[in-house]
Amino acid sequence: MKKKYKATGVLALSIMGAAATSLWPIQGLLGNIIHTGFLAATIGGMADWFAVTAIFRKPLGIAYKTEILIRNRQRIMEAIVEFAGQDLLSTSNVMSFVQKQNVAELLAKYIDSQGKERLSVLTTDIAEELLGQMDVAALSKEITPIVCKLAEERLISPVGDELLSHCVGVQQADFVSRALLNIGQELIAAEELQSIIKDNIEEILKRYEGDGAGRAIIMGLLGLDAEKITENLLKTADDWLDNALTNEAVLGKISDEILAQLISFTGRNEVKRQIHGQLKSACTEELIEDILTKYISKAIGSRQLVNVVGSNTGDLLQNFVDNDEWQQKADALIKAWLKSELENHHEAITSIIEERLNSLSDEELVEFTEEKVADDLQMIRINGSIVGAIAGMALSVVVYLAGQVITP
Repeated sequence: MKKKYKATGVLALSIMGAAATSLWPIQGLLGNIIHTGFLAATIGGMADWFAVTAIFRKPLGIAYKTEILIRNRQRIMEAIVEFAGQDLLSTSNVMSFVQKQNVAELLAKYIDSQGKERLSVLTTDIAEELLGQMDVAALSKEITPIVCKLAEERLISPVGDELLSHCVGVQQADFVSRALLNIGQELIAAEELQSIIKDNIEEILKRYEGDGAGRAIIMGLLGLDAEKITENLLKTADDWLDNALTNEAVLGKISDEILAQLISFTGRNEVKRQIHGQLKSACTEELIEDILTKYISKAIGSRQLVNVVGSNTGDLLQNFVDNDEWQQKADALIKAWLKSELENHHEAITSIIEERLNSLSDEELVEFTEEKVADDLQMIRINGSIVGAIAGMALSVVVYLAGQVITP
């Protein structure tokens, strides 16, 4: 049973008791005490009912000094807002409470118990939603100039230098040497080269013999014609090439010479500039934009980025739970951020309270307030009846005793 019904029941009992005892045949001290007690309880209960009701409404239609809450609404509102905003929820009071709490530890406990899974799923859903709405072509177009600038400043020169460095070395020199020697053997075996050499030797012999018959006779006696000389020359060259390929010492000397030439060649600034220029020309904005578009589209389509976000979130949260130093830093950061926000936006607290209170109509304000304090106010009514009854009975005894003294 609600206290309101109890208080009303006590008042009704007092009224009925007072009415009944007024007709009570029992006279004397006991009857007077009981009647006076009920009567005083009725008076006290009625007075407190009137007082309690007057706070919210007009009891018995009486408007004078009643509806206290509504008539003083503005003043009460201002006092509530000032108390709640400037005193109860002041920055110092709030931070005094917050400083006693280990916010990061509470956060870590939540993360460890259930927050890690929930936050990982939440960040994954958010990432999937954001990436799904992303304009990949526009993003790639915006990123491309940045990538091009970074590539030009930090990538092209190192890559070019790295490429040149890979061209210089014992293995590279040995490879080039063997390749050149093999090419030489293939050239010697080529009929086109043999024909060219033979034609040139014939031309040389003709110029050597000239108009002198003696030279021609000597060449004939030695058996040195163009074909023979060409054959000997090519055989000598082939033997030398074959020896170079099979003789490590000879090949080593050739490789050393090639290595020296490669070092000298790749060390030239002109060569570096040409390599860098070629790489820069190859890294066009169109090419980079196309690469970025394809890569981002593939990463989004395969959920690669979404999965990375979810995985990294879970790992990061677990690291936070396991790392006391992280928690201490997080606790300090959270408290510092909260204090800063309260100092910068404290007026928002009073504004919210004021806005909420002003949104209530008079009837809603009465119902809201009465709901919160109704039980305590009804206890005033009950106590009024009880105290009135006790006071009435005590007064009756005092009056009786006084009467006995005056008129014994």
